[in-house]
Amino acid sequence: MSPVAVIVILNGAIVASAPPAELLFGHVVAPLVPVVTSFTERATLEGDTITLVRGGRTCVVRAVFGRDGVAYVPLAEVARAFGGAAQYDPHTRTVVLDVPGETELKTPAPFDPNAPSATPTEIFTPSPAPVPPAARPLDAGSPMPRRTAIPAIPSR
Repeated sequence: MSPVAVIVILNGAIVASAPPAELLFGHVVAPLVPVVTSFTERATLEGDTITLVRGGRTCVVRAVFGRDGVAYVPLAEVARAFGGAAQYDPHTRTVVLDVPGETELKTPAPFDPNAPSATPTEIFTPSPAPVPPAARPLDAGSPMPRRTAIPAIPSR
């Protein structure tokens, strides 16, 4: 079974390499340089094992050596070890790697019940616009008598 050349897309950009990545026995393997080293900080080769370092994570994989002496590593395994994802499309013979950038993890401050967790924010409540008093209707005529009867309680 002869290997099939595969195009590698890392975070939306094609990674050019000679020799190319290959599909070998159902796994995409990529050359250590330049494909795998494009998203790792350090790679060391000792015998047939490769130690890859990125941020605080370390990944140790077995290398497969090609006919030309180039070290190939399983691409999906390495991407997942560093928190990424790999998708292979057999129709276009491409593997899409999504390896997120480094995120800095910090330890939260210890809980202090006397310290506010957030600064207080000023709440703005608008007051209604002042309304000028309405003019009272003036009646120049005589006062009108009351039309509602007032109940009278007889005295004893």
